[in-house]
Amino acid sequence: MKILVTVSTFYPQKDGVQAVTEYLTKGLAQKGHEVTIVTSQVEGSPEEENFMGMKIIRVPVYTKYALHFGNKKKYQQLIVKLAKDADVLINVCTQTAFTDFLYPVLPQIKCKKILHMHGMYDFCWRRTDFNSFKAFAYKIWRHIRWGWLYFVNTNKFKQYNHVLQLHRFDDAYTFFKKHYGIEGIVLENAAEDKFYCQDIEDKKPYAICVSNYIPRKNQEFLLKSFYESNAGKDMELILIGSMETSYYKYLQKLNNSLQKKYGPRKVQLLTGISREKTIEYVKNASVYLMGSTWEAFSISLIEAMAAGTVFISTDVGVARYLPGGVICKTAKDMAYWLDVFNANAEVRESLAGAALHYYKKHLTIESKVNILNQLLKKD
Repeated sequence: MKILVTVSTFYPQKDGVQAVTEYLTKGLAQKGHEVTIVTSQVEGSPEEENFMGMKIIRVPVYTKYALHFGNKKKYQQLIVKLAKDADVLINVCTQTAFTDFLYPVLPQIKCKKILHMHGMYDFCWRRTDFNSFKAFAYKIWRHIRWGWLYFVNTNKFKQYNHVLQLHRFDDAYTFFKKHYGIEGIVLENAAEDKFYCQDIEDKKPYAICVSNYIPRKNQEFLLKSFYESNAGKDMELILIGSMETSYYKYLQKLNNSLQKKYGPRKVQLLTGISREKTIEYVKNASVYLMGSTWEAFSISLIEAMAAGTVFISTDVGVARYLPGGVICKTAKDMAYWLDVFNANAEVRESLAGAALHYYKKHLTIESKVNILNQLLKKD
């Protein structure tokens, strides 16, 4: 079967959407399908190359500040042409030029069409939206921009044969069902088997978070929680990000300030750690922390579940529906649960055991590839 996939980020770029798209397409290629990925240009990468048995085509199309850039007509012509020789077209995510540019030409594409959602814009107002005039103005702009997108393209979404969603309680699932009458197919996300660890008892005394150093990941929240906890006197906090950013430098200054206020604590802000070593960090940690202001279905939490590492997370996306941890709203909440898990290994291990069971049954990459493969063969 010939499969054409459009996605805004793919190898060598790295983010949650890229990770999911990569393991799904790699799995399909290993099952004998011919996979072509159309994605954004990356400096230093060729316009076309083969990767893990797949063909990658990179084009100068991208989305920034909720605006789409690139030659729309040329991109449409490319996809229509490639789709003529494809059995299936998979568009990954809305609110990206790689999908939104195609709505006008969907009727010209005769192969099976699948929209793979990874959540959608959150139309709710949150406290962080009022942190500055810039944040407030950008929220209003996105309200208008994405509200109009979902309003004017109602009939376009109905042209897809299937819409894949992250979770039955995900905002995109309920939005598409309520406004378009589209019953999504729940695929969920998954984590690599490399994270799987049955040893939930022999954990080391540190809490960990693996996220890029950007405001949305909100490591500031984790630092404040850690310093407010009593556990911070016994445990270490390890933050791992891909590279140093302006937000990383802000966190360094904040950590120094918190040291002066609360006294010495063991905190590491790491960058450039290999994938293999990062996995070991997660597998050995006593607690996984997530402080994000927005997530849809965090792969990091699934990785913690696979590693048998209990998590404490802000109430974002579908985190509240995942076994293996607790949800918090304030830094004091997170500090409280850090103290509980630090002082009560049996509580921590009970939740970690439930997470391991759920991961093996529902959240492996193999299971997700098999579900998608069967869907492609239908009809």
